[in-house]
Amino acid sequence: MKILLFTPPLLQPNTPYAATPLLTAWLRSQGHDAVQQDLSLELVLRLFSPAGLAQLADELGLEEGAIDGYLETIEPVMAFLQGRNDGAAEYISMRGWLPEGEHLERAYEQEEQLGWGFRGLDAEGRSRHLASLYLDDIADAASAHDPHFGFSRYAESLSASLPEFDPMREALEETDSLFIDWLNELVDDAMEEHQPEMVAMTVPFPGCLFGALAIARRIRQMAPSVHVTLGGGYVNTELRELSDPGIFKYVDSITLDSGWVPLLRLAEGRDRSEWVRTYALEDGAVKYYNASAPEVSHNALPAPDYTGLPMESYFSIMEVLNPVTSLWSDGRWNKLVLAHGCCWSRCAFCDTSVDYICRYDPAEPDTICDWMESVMHRTGFAGFHFVDEALPPALLEPLCDEILRRGLEIEWWGNVRFEKRFSTGLIRKMAQAGCIAVTGGLETCCDRTLKLMKKGITVESAARVLHDFADAGILTHAYLMYGFPTQTFSETVDALDTVRRLFDQGCLHSAFWHRFALTAHSEISTHADAFGITLSGESGAAVFARNEIPFSAEYGYDLEQVGEGLRRAAYNYQLGVGLELSVADWFGA
Repeated sequence: MKILLFTPPLLQPNTPYAATPLLTAWLRSQGHDAVQQDLSLELVLRLFSPAGLAQLADELGLEEGAIDGYLETIEPVMAFLQGRNDGAAEYISMRGWLPEGEHLERAYEQEEQLGWGFRGLDAEGRSRHLASLYLDDIADAASAHDPHFGFSRYAESLSASLPEFDPMREALEETDSLFIDWLNELVDDAMEEHQPEMVAMTVPFPGCLFGALAIARRIRQMAPSVHVTLGGGYVNTELRELSDPGIFKYVDSITLDSGWVPLLRLAEGRDRSEWVRTYALEDGAVKYYNASAPEVSHNALPAPDYTGLPMESYFSIMEVLNPVTSLWSDGRWNKLVLAHGCCWSRCAFCDTSVDYICRYDPAEPDTICDWMESVMHRTGFAGFHFVDEALPPALLEPLCDEILRRGLEIEWWGNVRFEKRFSTGLIRKMAQAGCIAVTGGLETCCDRTLKLMKKGITVESAARVLHDFADAGILTHAYLMYGFPTQTFSETVDALDTVRRLFDQGCLHSAFWHRFALTAHSEISTHADAFGITLSGESGAAVFARNEIPFSAEYGYDLEQVGEGLRRAAYNYQLGVGLELSVADWFGA
């Protein structure tokens, strides 16, 4: 079967999202004619071009000449961010060459206040930062035309809470946007070129759902006989209890969890009775088909295939100065999964009942290194982002040995648990094997609540691991949580003080606080009483998307005020500012 795999808008433009290269390789290995196209990248490239800016200016009703500075600079800036015009760095760095909007003006003000050279940022990095903020100014103008537009997301706020499909349907039918016009043109061109029998789209995040459905709508209009199917992270977590038939106006099927077997059954034209983990409409009602089938071993998968993706057109953006935080959008990272699922899968706040967490299936070190060598040959890039839920120490040890044995000259980073199995020796070996950064959850940074959430770490052991990573030259980022059930204000203040000390000691380089959210697939949601919370009566009412569950709990302090103070503190700590202040100062005390 001829299958076209789309990455819908909008995602980070610096590297291909992992799904379509993996699925393209898998379907080809099974004898199908699979091709792929990144419509997220193509849409933003249309915007960041002279023709796109001219069309946007026309839509905004700007006077002639109002955007001349942008029309003259957009092509060299994009070529610079794509690594094709290094000489432009000199011009970009000179104030006055780039037209200045709000983001650029603020950057120059911050530079005057703090000086430059934050954590060793060089002149080329400074130019990349300024060029990225220049694009942010353009993105703000795009948002003025279409409020759904975000640099790496589209209609995210609409999709983030969608218990019924009608609001999405209404937005799809009512949105009149230049971006949807462009997207329709891109879809038409792709369908004409490839003539597929089936289109598969990944929807990894809420900010991709609208784009995926806009693509599906266009296919319905232009090629109604083509089977359209959806899968991906958003689908796997939010649509597990789907009963609203509205979405099937646009798509023919929706698959859950690992797509290998479900997509293969669809591609083979199997009878519905043989479909695996797949929703479809039957007699006007949503039906779930789930025939028994063995899972495909992670170790048996082929290396990702990037054929058809314009690797030279992806572009890095560095909107923030922090060297760890910027990794997500800056650099050409080949995304790989070392193991399906989580090696721990016990955290009470996590989606531990869902396949992508609870079914742990690692690949062998030899296989992973074979994948890496294949990917480097195909993409020309030697940087890797291992996108596992948590990189397993038991796998990293032999993997690093194999990387070193083969003499692979690579850089890589990924998410870990700051657990005691990360010995000093293992961390040093990781650095020798090319590890440049790790991210991981310190969560509440409080032993009592860490034990309650079954995190499997202590503050003391995590601090030792962070020190060892920093001593090995590996950058660290911590995910932090406030508002966890039973967490007191005093515990939150103490947690911030621990974070302050870790920054001050140079073993924590980046951090972000987020407010605790209760999800439908977590242990806490099924044992709410044990955590002192009460579920809302509306928590089970969703017929379309269901993930975050409303709840009530007694805290005794203002969560919004505390959250603002925590975020303000972390932002300043990352700049090396305010480390000498009492943590109480961040809360207005």
